[in-house]
Amino acid sequence: MIRIHHVLIVAVTAGVLPSGSLGAGVIYRDDFSESTLQAGWMIIRPDPSTYSLTSAPGFFRVLTVRGLLGEEGTAKNLLVRPVSGDFILDSRVEFDPRDGQPFAGLLVYQDDAHAVSIGLAFASGDRGAFRGVVMLNVGDNIDATNHPASKYDETNVSQPGVIHLRLLRQGDQFIGAYSDDGIAYREIGTVTNPLNAELSVGVGAANGDSEACGPACDVPIPAKFDSFQISTLGGDGGGPPVPGALESVDIEGPTEVVSSGSGTFHATAHFNDGTSDDVSDVAEWVVAPPEAGTIEGGIFIAASTNAERMATVVVTYTQENDTGSIARTNATLVRIKPNESAGRLCGAGIVGLLPFAIFPLAWRGHRGRGTRSYF
Repeated sequence: MIRIHHVLIVAVTAGVLPSGSLGAGVIYRDDFSESTLQAGWMIIRPDPSTYSLTSAPGFFRVLTVRGLLGEEGTAKNLLVRPVSGDFILDSRVEFDPRDGQPFAGLLVYQDDAHAVSIGLAFASGDRGAFRGVVMLNVGDNIDATNHPASKYDETNVSQPGVIHLRLLRQGDQFIGAYSDDGIAYREIGTVTNPLNAELSVGVGAANGDSEACGPACDVPIPAKFDSFQISTLGGDGGGPPVPGALESVDIEGPTEVVSSGSGTFHATAHFNDGTSDDVSDVAEWVVAPPEAGTIEGGIFIAASTNAERMATVVVTYTQENDTGSIARTNATLVRIKPNESAGRLCGAGIVGLLPFAIFPLAWRGHRGRGTRSYF
């Protein structure tokens, strides 16, 4: 059998997960084209007066109401279905938050006190207003100071009321990304949460419910989910196994790279006949954003930095044959460390500029559970 190798390895700090629709590994998709939900969906704390599949045909539409995730979860209309293992979630959402601390997005849900989500949100307070994409993390022994976020408004996208969201799980790591066109995705960060292997995933929307949120939090805002998709980290389109078919891809490389230093990454494809190939030499190497560094021929050269930062290296290998294609994806983290002789920046970066002191996305930790977030 002839193996045609296509490998995309992306080293990113605030870059992109694999672009496009990830069609090769899709295991479930719902375009909400019917007047009733497909089998397998469950709505947590349903309020039929504020969700519908018919008021906006082709969408699962939710009107935001006050709600929280955490030990005292109150968020309504969380639409979820079971999944296990590692996965990639995708959704296209029409949502235009302007007041009332609203949020709409993807959800990985073990229970109210253990969840990860990414979505479009708005918040305002003494430190100004923020409209953008945020990741929320609720659980035990998590980093309550890690608040990945990226501005998403008229200053940097043409359609701020439409957004494509993506959330990748690999083990305890969750990588969030977004796109304004569904093609090129920008990663906003990684959070760690030791959630169960078997849990639920889906979508949801709510207003904030903090004491600081006044009447604006009682104003409903429509969140229209156009689609929801689950992909494996590599997967095939079904059908019987083909001898010599791709099963997995491994990525190996350094866990740390010094500022302005280099590191070499390798990708190995494994097949169901017990064979494996080093596919590094046929890889297309990309670094995003460009300021994170350059990569060519598997040699990653980190950009100069005075502050330690984490990068995510993602490898996607696609095998094509007469019956179609099979894709497998894997990812790893690499730490970019400043040179010992370089001074460290003391600024908190863009996250330090966001109004998280008043942001309902991150309440103060309680009972060792890290953040207490509204959904």
